Amino acid sequence: MKGAFGFLKWTPDTFWASTITEYFMAIEGHNEANGATKKDEAPSDDAMDALLAKYG
Repeated sequence: MKGAFGFLKWTPDTFWASTITEYFMAIEGHNEANGATKKDEAPSDDAMDALLAKYG
């Protein structure tokens, strides 16, 4: 809620009417607009299989 009311400047009505997906997308959009980089993607299934085969 701090993020919604703080840097997103949402009203309580907007916050409570939004879905969790909308909230996280708004935070991500705000972060990207302010120079943050995207997180690394999760490894694919094949990459995970290779890692598990190599390291257990």
